[in-house]
Amino acid sequence: MSSFSGNRSSGSDEESFGDQGRGRDRFSKFGRGKSKVVKPEEPLDYKNVQYLLRYVTPTGKIVSRRRSNFSGQNQRKLANAIKNARHLALMPHVGRS
Repeated sequence: MSSFSGNRSSGSDEESFGDQGRGRDRFSKFGRGKSKVVKPEEPLDYKNVQYLLRYVTPTGKIVSRRRSNFSGQNQRKLANAIKNARHLALMPHVGRS
């Protein structure tokens, strides 16, 4: 017989293992509902710099797909448009202007 009995001496599994005093359940981040996929309001073109700047952080990073709510295809178009605008010096590589 093994030394592990499988029983816990203090409380139920949810109380002692899951909550840990944070006020939420153990798997709350996995149970979130998915947000709707959004289509771009304007065309994802490298010449539309003011629209593209909405999807760049103050440090110059391209916003993730989770934050922009674009589909994978539109997120790739967005990234390529931002990269083209940077290459043609229409947008800064670092930070916002």
